Amino acid sequence: MKVDARQAERFLADPGATRFVLIYGPDTSLVTDRARALAKRVAGSLDDPFHLAELDADQADRLPEEATAQAFGGGRKTILIRDVGDKQVPSFEAALATKGDALIIATAGDLNGRSKLRILAEKHGEAAAIACYIPDASARGPALEAALRTAGITIARDALTLAAGRLGGESGALADAAERLILYAGPNGTITIADIDAVLDDQGTASMIDAIDAALSGNPRAADHAIGLAIDEGASPVAVLRVLLTELSGLRLVAEAIAKGSNPRDAVGLRRPPVFFRRQVAVIKAAMLWREPAIIAAIERVLRAEADCKRTGSIPEAIARQTLLGLAQRASHQA
Repeated sequence: MKVDARQAERFLADPGATRFVLIYGPDTSLVTDRARALAKRVAGSLDDPFHLAELDADQADRLPEEATAQAFGGGRKTILIRDVGDKQVPSFEAALATKGDALIIATAGDLNGRSKLRILAEKHGEAAAIACYIPDASARGPALEAALRTAGITIARDALTLAAGRLGGESGALADAAERLILYAGPNGTITIADIDAVLDDQGTASMIDAIDAALSGNPRAADHAIGLAIDEGASPVAVLRVLLTELSGLRLVAEAIAKGSNPRDAVGLRRPPVFFRRQVAVIKAAMLWREPAIIAAIERVLRAEADCKRTGSIPEAIARQTLLGLAQRASHQA
């Protein structure tokens, strides 16, 4: 079944007897949020190994076995499998051929209409496909206004116009912007143009931060995707490197606190200004991976990259991307 975008939230609130839900598309933050919300709704918790099994794409051959497993203590078994594609179609077909009632939730990137996985999810009687597309420019302003209104915050029309122009990329960037504005405005506050200037940076910043967080927490694939979005949205490669330097400096202070006996969560909590809620998981993970000598080496590498960007004939976009991916690879090897 192909779930219409207008019906997606209603379906996710009650998937009924559906056994396989494919959530895919270029808006990776929305894909992830929807998949995890559905898994939690059906399994009851994301931390219950007796009701929820989490798999990567290279573990897809376990799907038939997991699909027939009974949830300990009753209830419905849920299987969440990430980053799948057409290669895993035989495993999904085998799982759907079993008699189990487990719900398989799969996440994927952008799939075209010829994708075998997408066709399976759209055509099979016990399956559903939900596409997650990046909001277009005309939808960002109304979406931000609705999020603010739900929190009791109003926004002036000229401020909303300015904010909409600075919002870009995935749904997660919009949610992050709304969260920052809500915190800044306070209960029953009103957002003005000055507030937008104070809180929302220009285009590409949200994806830039996503790329840096992914790199420092050891996720090369996510870092590559986010830096591509940031550059497409207008982020300057040199600005990316300078923000990366700021993050590395903050990470160095965190590493010093850890070396003195603080645990990573408490050490991150000492950062000023505070780390935004949505970033805390990635920043804490980075704090667990990086120690001061490696951070110093990373800072030196970024400084060289910034200098290279300013040389005649250089390709700054490639330099920034290579620098981020190099740090992401190093962090992944330390995980």
